[in-house]
Amino acid sequence: MLEINEKYCLTKLYENPLFKNIDLKKYSNLIKDSSLRTWPKKTCFLDTDKTVNKFNIIISGRLKVYYFDDIKDRKITLFLLSKHDVFDVYHIFNISQHKVYYETLDTSEILSIPINTLKEWMKNNPIFYIGLLQYIIIKMRFLENFVTSSNLDDTSTKLARLLLNYTNETSEKIELINDLPNKELAELIGTTRAVLNRTIQKFKEAGILKIENKQIKIINMKLLLEKLKN
Repeated sequence: MLEINEKYCLTKLYENPLFKNIDLKKYSNLIKDSSLRTWPKKTCFLDTDKTVNKFNIIISGRLKVYYFDDIKDRKITLFLLSKHDVFDVYHIFNISQHKVYYETLDTSEILSIPINTLKEWMKNNPIFYIGLLQYIIIKMRFLENFVTSSNLDDTSTKLARLLLNYTNETSEKIELINDLPNKELAELIGTTRAVLNRTIQKFKEAGILKIENKQIKIINMKLLLEKLKN
């Protein structure tokens, strides 16, 4: 009989797309040495025991992965991770030298699996590699687009692209970033808060968006899309 905590972890693994094609019975060995932790909001760390030799799965909450230049005192957010996302994939492939910081944007629940445990488990479940490879490719494509946009697009285009990337196509509502402060949004497109504030004000004056209760709402999708064509 599994403990309640183990049952919970099994359920969360089964819900994760990375593990969707694997028999539920094969998860028990994977989580036997794992730990389920709650990280408070605004927890920031760099290669600590939270990440080194750990494969972390986000159960709930949001976490940003960013680079910080201490000379220029500038941050650039590389990824915004949420439910079902994982980190640090580098350690699976024995790559540990990469200077990125992590910070929780919400109180977050994290399932941490020791890297050695995961590697042994992967030997008997090679299908996991397929899902992991697809996940890595998606993240690489996202980063590729981010670098291209950061170097070639003006701030209006970058903001429009950011909003569209996080807009639900069906409801046309912004998700995941709609309640973030402008400072966080600025770091997501590689600009300063002051520049972003001016750009958001222009979008509001043009009738593209409005802000209610500190949340961004798109009011004219056509005008927003036109920003990508300029």
